[in-house]
Amino acid sequence: MTQKNVREVTACAPRRYGRYRYFLEVRTAANITRILTVVLKNPSTASAERSDPTVGKVEAWARRNEFCRVRYVNLFALRSPYPQELNTYSYRVMVGRENDAWIERSLDGADLVMAAWGNPNGVYPEKYERRINQVSRLLEGVRVHALGPPTSLGHPRHGLMWNEELTVCEWPLTL
Repeated sequence: MTQKNVREVTACAPRRYGRYRYFLEVRTAANITRILTVVLKNPSTASAERSDPTVGKVEAWARRNEFCRVRYVNLFALRSPYPQELNTYSYRVMVGRENDAWIERSLDGADLVMAAWGNPNGVYPEKYERRINQVSRLLEGVRVHALGPPTSLGHPRHGLMWNEELTVCEWPLTL
């Protein structure tokens, strides 16, 4: 069976570009049915209308590994291409009031769930670890994976750093 590559945004919450992005789902191929959920750090510029470097890199990996849909969720739903800017907001604003519900929803029917938030890159460590612990509780009972070895700080490799040479391995959740 020949895989036909496509790129179609099938869901985005909210649909219009704004302060937050809770969920993005992109169909990447036809003729296959596997779904990949990826938990990243925070959304940058990708939306219902456009991609960004991280989304492009993850989608390329998903196509090579025969996933037809990629669902993107994040530890923090507040948009910024500069993670350290999240620190200028309260923790509650960084996370976003709908974020946990969208993370849980993204797991429904997923064939593979990947942790891909990378290092804090300027997000205050106490806020970062607090959120990782909260998301780990949301993922409890789910087999979570990561691509390649952990970063030098012990986090799962960020989606922007994914490449063909890395292998999928189970990721131990922090509970």
